[in-house]
Amino acid sequence: MSNSTSPRLPAISAVLLLAILMTHITVAYVPGVATLSEPYIVLPSYLLPVAIKPGDVLEVSIRGVDVIDVRRAYIYGVSGHYELSFEGLRRGVIEVDPTYKFEVAKLVFRAPRDVGDGLYTIIVESDRGLLWMPNSVIVHSGGGPRGTIRVAHLTDTHFGAEQGGHPNNFKHTRYVALLNTLVERLGVNIVVYTGDLIDVGTDIRSYRDFFRIVSQVQAPQLAITGNHDWAQVDSTRLLVERFYGRYVVPLRFWSFTYGDFLFVGIDTRMEGYPEMWQLDRLEEVVAGNADKTVIILMHHPLFTNAGEYRGKPEDLRRYIYSSWRDAGWEQAVRLLSIVERYKNVIAVLAGHVHRDADAIYVRSDGSKVYFITTTTANHGYPEGYYWGMKVVEISRGEVKPLTPIGRVYTPTSGSMNTEGFLVFEVTDPANKAVSWFFNTTKFREFDVGNITLVFYLNKTAPLDSYKIYGDEWRIHGVKRYDLGLYYLVKIHANLTGHGRITVASYDDREPPHLRIMSMSPREPALGRALVVNVEASDTGWGLERVIAIIKVNGAPRGVVEAQRTIDPTQFRIIVRVAEPGNYELVIQAVDLRGNIREEKLAFQVAVPATEMPKVETPTQVQPVTGTPVAETPRTTQLETPPTTPMIVASTPTGAVTTSTWVVVIIVVLVLVAILVSLLARRRAFLSAKLL
Repeated sequence: MSNSTSPRLPAISAVLLLAILMTHITVAYVPGVATLSEPYIVLPSYLLPVAIKPGDVLEVSIRGVDVIDVRRAYIYGVSGHYELSFEGLRRGVIEVDPTYKFEVAKLVFRAPRDVGDGLYTIIVESDRGLLWMPNSVIVHSGGGPRGTIRVAHLTDTHFGAEQGGHPNNFKHTRYVALLNTLVERLGVNIVVYTGDLIDVGTDIRSYRDFFRIVSQVQAPQLAITGNHDWAQVDSTRLLVERFYGRYVVPLRFWSFTYGDFLFVGIDTRMEGYPEMWQLDRLEEVVAGNADKTVIILMHHPLFTNAGEYRGKPEDLRRYIYSSWRDAGWEQAVRLLSIVERYKNVIAVLAGHVHRDADAIYVRSDGSKVYFITTTTANHGYPEGYYWGMKVVEISRGEVKPLTPIGRVYTPTSGSMNTEGFLVFEVTDPANKAVSWFFNTTKFREFDVGNITLVFYLNKTAPLDSYKIYGDEWRIHGVKRYDLGLYYLVKIHANLTGHGRITVASYDDREPPHLRIMSMSPREPALGRALVVNVEASDTGWGLERVIAIIKVNGAPRGVVEAQRTIDPTQFRIIVRVAEPGNYELVIQAVDLRGNIREEKLAFQVAVPATEMPKVETPTQVQPVTGTPVAETPRTTQLETPPTTPMIVASTPTGAVTTSTWVVVIIVVLVLVAILVSLLARRRAFLSAKLL
């Protein structure tokens, strides 16, 4: 591995190094393993960074202190590491909305004039501990992109929910690889998330997962709230102090200037539209930045469907999304008036509907505003859609979604289809081992021969102790950077087909832990789904998969891959029983080193009582530890298994089953009953006629 760091300043001080070791030795060296303790940096954030030029002033807002003694401060990035000059402290107030504000200590620093362009993590050593925020400072000698910007748009990530056999938290790691690849290969300048980051707004574990995973993307990023981020959150104070604001951005309305562009974030809340004060601020910001191309981010779209719209608000009302049309009509009219009057507003990005629905509003002068609505990244969608993300190229006069080669853009299918991009990251608890395992055989959106994998490693392990395991032949480039608190590793690899790559400071020789927890129903029956819940974990590199090899009367019937759940130690195996006999499920937990632990579950499924007397055989759970059986499929695919895999029993040609005779008898009885009823009605009719 090559080591690429800048020698711009002396080695980090002994005091800071000691603070790092003492503060972070018990947690993973990953951005986002945050606690609720104070003080902490609220702004800039990894999802609302600050853009500066070399030599500029940098303000850092700290919550939870009145006075703080700053000893040293640094910014670390792949472009190098630099010490900041501390210029003073002042008190400040951050107003979240008209009902809630909070005080902060604003630390004022100055960046050195020789700092290189790039994205940086800020680290502040103080008497109140070590304060830091990943990917929160952008240094750009030109101030940011000029003329044209490429935006990667993701929405509705729904961390904390399960979909397609994988929890969204787990499967979202593929976007780290995808986005870092697009940053390098397509020149993506910024990544934006338009709400519903978390499925339930009080799910702190999912916020931590989101922080940990998303902060590995090596590009500036922005985010706003959606209605799910407000779910079960009773007030703005709680939103900011404990949940969304603690792990994402402590603001409900914000603006961010980046080169020729101004991004504005709006909170459409649970109600599905913003309060009027947000639109007042929007107009103020837009009017004050006439030289900037304005891009608005909000969760609920203004237009329900794709199309081109022109005319007065009342003429368009039937095309407006229901939450705006029914309860927020006054706000909808105000938003339309703003985009009509201010020609620097060029794009409005939204989500919520879990499908693509790009619309165009044509102003009275013929100029256009592009309302881009992108499909969900991870969660449920209407028939005909898919999980995905969109790359949009924006300039002052045009908005152009970029589609993969070979595909034609349409307003209802402009997103990249990511369902076949099965590239997953797994880390051990201390981040001394990071693994990627993948199957891209069904991904068609672009060539996967050169994918960028970016991840963090624990710095307490010696640098030379980290080795590459797995499919080493796939790797054609490795860079490693010292980011102060941890190492950042960037690997370029060929991910064609399926395989795995691990970077670890130790070898993993211990098999996983595996335990069968429950089986439902307790007495399996023909034609019913059988659900087996198992507990599996690994003290080494981590788990790759849990599978069940199915045998009936000693003969193999197939392999089922377990579904992952929100709890990373809990797996769910679903089988539909389709033939009687003596069953054995050989359940195996396979770790990323290939070590296997197995247990067996045996039970009997009887034939119907009309064919064979019922044998009362209680369901038994028989844990047996051993080596992998011969049928273990070493090339098990990573595609999501069917929800209820079928075990099909064959029936000899010409054989008539008991169930067939039962159906025939029922049909005959029904026909007889109908005939008797008709005869009775005819008799009653004739009697009435005679009278």
